[in-house]
Amino acid sequence: MISRFRLLFDTVRHLKLVQIYYQVFYRLKKRRNLNYYNSSSKGDSYFNRLSFSLKNSPGGFASDDRAFNFLNLSQDFHDKIDWNYQGYGKLWNYNLQYFNYLNHDDLSVESKNDWLLNITDWLNDGRLKLEPYPVSLRIMNMIHYCSFENRQDSIIVDSIYRQTKYLSRHLEYHLLGNHLLENGFALIMSGYAFDEKDWKVKAESILFKELEEQILDDGGHFELSPMYHQIILFRVLELCDWYTKVEGQNPVFLAFVQQKAIKMLNWLKNMTFLNGDIPHFNDSATGIALSSNILFDYGNRLGFSQALIQDLSESGYRKFSSNTYECVVDVAPIGPSYQPGHSHADALSFVLYGNKKPFIVDTGTSTYQIGNIRSWERSTEAHNTVVIDATNQSEVWGGFRVGKRAKVKIIAEDHKQLIAEHDGYRHNFKTLHKRSFAFAGNKIEILDEIGSCSGILAFHFHPYCIVQLLNEKSIKIEGIGEITLENAESLSLIQYEYANGYNNYLKASKLIVNFKNNVKTTIHFNY
Repeated sequence: MISRFRLLFDTVRHLKLVQIYYQVFYRLKKRRNLNYYNSSSKGDSYFNRLSFSLKNSPGGFASDDRAFNFLNLSQDFHDKIDWNYQGYGKLWNYNLQYFNYLNHDDLSVESKNDWLLNITDWLNDGRLKLEPYPVSLRIMNMIHYCSFENRQDSIIVDSIYRQTKYLSRHLEYHLLGNHLLENGFALIMSGYAFDEKDWKVKAESILFKELEEQILDDGGHFELSPMYHQIILFRVLELCDWYTKVEGQNPVFLAFVQQKAIKMLNWLKNMTFLNGDIPHFNDSATGIALSSNILFDYGNRLGFSQALIQDLSESGYRKFSSNTYECVVDVAPIGPSYQPGHSHADALSFVLYGNKKPFIVDTGTSTYQIGNIRSWERSTEAHNTVVIDATNQSEVWGGFRVGKRAKVKIIAEDHKQLIAEHDGYRHNFKTLHKRSFAFAGNKIEILDEIGSCSGILAFHFHPYCIVQLLNEKSIKIEGIGEITLENAESLSLIQYEYANGYNNYLKASKLIVNFKNNVKTTIHFNY
């Protein structure tokens, strides 16, 4: 009981007062159906088309016969869509509600209209509850659709208006982070689509404040997930896109958003590997966000060029590159402190590409469903670092919670080395984990030190890597090179499931190294 209380205390004490207030406020507030919210006084058909130069349609599939695929899971609804369908969990249902598929050209206009009218009926009579996050994304997709297709259906336009009125009264101050940003992006889009001054003012205030806090000085998004960075960057670029073409724009606000877009593009340029991949640190997966290359192209169309930057210290990542490899090291804290839901216990982990191909990888994120898979994917054991006695560096628990958090300290760094330590094992084992990287042209050396403790070092290889145990001190990776270990007590190769997107797994090899006190790893590349 004391341990459970302590875990809850260490989780809750990082929350902001505004989060606690709105957690209570929204629980006490009476829930209303969509028909509670009034239509526009300007008439049901009043709508200003916005001008977009890119459709947002990453992932997902929908067909006219009501067959859907999201997160690599398929469902056929045959006669009618169940907008509350929970067979694959809440995230799948949210994807159904987002209506990203309105941007798919191979879906008929008739189906799109019918489904929008149908979900509006469900929202009106309470069969489907209003929730601010899916409402935000649905509003933006509906405005996209009505603008691109020049649709002026009065019921659909009225539905957008009333959903926005709901959203304006249910902004996600209890969560903050990317959720509140999405609320702000939806609110400002509707504000200009319907020429509602209050929505414009409120949205600009939210976006000024949140973008200033959430976009760090080096350009990274403060939840420290490259995937969520891509998602938010698209929203920022999209805002720069349509906002420049509307009447009554705020030039100070526009300049502010454009500056954030450039910073975010530069950060992503630095984090993206030469083949276009991103490292899957924290909650990141393929097939969810628009790719880096699409975002770079979008930025170029808007007149924003990208430049490689050397300093990623604010977001806590370091990138080392040669003609042979690209290595990104995670020396970031759990962040942000009051919204760590997408954080993993992965301090001092790294991702390594050789010759533009994935080599040592993050195991990825395949689910948000609370359970063993979610717990494992957030655990220290699932990352390329050291574990002591099967204990997480930071207490990740539930689906999106963190108790005690490891603190990372940079001891020394330059363009060829990085030395850092974290205190995540201090409480249980009275020791620190110190990791030293030394980078050369075709070789990387890593020294791990954990005092007098015994530990397990793990390296997770990409599924396409063919790995062979040579002897008690070394392994061979076909076509790439060798890894040798000094002071290892034993080496073993096991299989693990690499998350190749949500709910999609590939068998891959994992190196387990048992050692005491310290172990030195040398990665030699053949090319």
